[in-house]
Amino acid sequence: MTYRDIEARELFGLEDVVLVDIRSPQEYEDFHIPGAVNIPLFENEEKRLIGYIYRNEGVERAKEIGEELARKKLEEFYEKFKKLKESYSNVVVYCWRGGMRSQGMCKAMSEMGLDLLRLKGGYRAYRQFILEDMGRLLEGVEFVVLTGKTGVGKTKVLQALKEEGLPVIDLEDLAKDRGSVFGSVGIEEKVSQKQFDALLYEELRRVGEGYVFIEDESRRIGNVYIPEPFWRKKERGIYVELWASLETRVRNIVSDYTQREGWEEEALSAVKRIEKYLGPQRYSQVMELFEEGRHEEVIRFLIEEYYDRKYRQFGEPVFELNCDDLKECVGKLKEFYYSLRDESKVQDTALQRG
Repeated sequence: MTYRDIEARELFGLEDVVLVDIRSPQEYEDFHIPGAVNIPLFENEEKRLIGYIYRNEGVERAKEIGEELARKKLEEFYEKFKKLKESYSNVVVYCWRGGMRSQGMCKAMSEMGLDLLRLKGGYRAYRQFILEDMGRLLEGVEFVVLTGKTGVGKTKVLQALKEEGLPVIDLEDLAKDRGSVFGSVGIEEKVSQKQFDALLYEELRRVGEGYVFIEDESRRIGNVYIPEPFWRKKERGIYVELWASLETRVRNIVSDYTQREGWEEEALSAVKRIEKYLGPQRYSQVMELFEEGRHEEVIRFLIEEYYDRKYRQFGEPVFELNCDDLKECVGKLKEFYYSLRDESKVQDTALQRG
């Protein structure tokens, strides 16, 4: 019994499949193919040891130590892969570049009677494929871009639309950041650029063709950047501007930013980063409000003195929509979505007749 290599594009045609990332837990945490499970060939400390030996004693000695460490865990690996094979027809193994780690694992498991697949080129080949294929997926998509000042409730609206079954891609949720100096306040999870790109690709596959709601974002969201093809498509989207009263905006921000313990320290650190922008007098004012625990006043102050002054709109909206009443706002966006979709169908029919 032998293992078989597959190309990255073949992954998406497989049924009853599970992907297995055999890189170290730290590598897996940094980025992995969405949905993959982690069965590390080497634990974090073992990988660091092999790297140290490679740098100081050479490749052959490092390879020798790696094989010795892996050999001791063969039975453990066999049981884990055997269990996966009992649940899935296709078990696909990958490492970073499709090199010695995945080759060694697949060869060892095949010799023990397990028929596995190996991703040729590893994660690097997968990443290259999804970045190239993203443009193809975007060809059939038209974005409805919700724009508006901080706190108007764009994220709440997107979540409500998604719950109603409409196609939505929440970029801030994928990036785990709200896209400003305060964007990571109250959010513990961090996402790498590689992981963001992979999650975004999967979302595009999920929503398919047609009109898709997204939020207006700058090119950079926290520490990640929107890929160029997606950004170009967003710029050509249909923009709808949401607005709300100052009171609603304050309530929305309190709800979004203050749920996790320790948010005050994170917010205070963010305020210190914009001291130069605020100037001595305004900075002193907001710090005094913070120290007195007047959080709603802090938010109101930052909306008026920072967020609204920095607000930038990337596209020209086709209309504006009041979102003080979330349910009513979502209802009108649903009507707009169905009118776009129906109009598109009429146009398609006319083209076919022509």
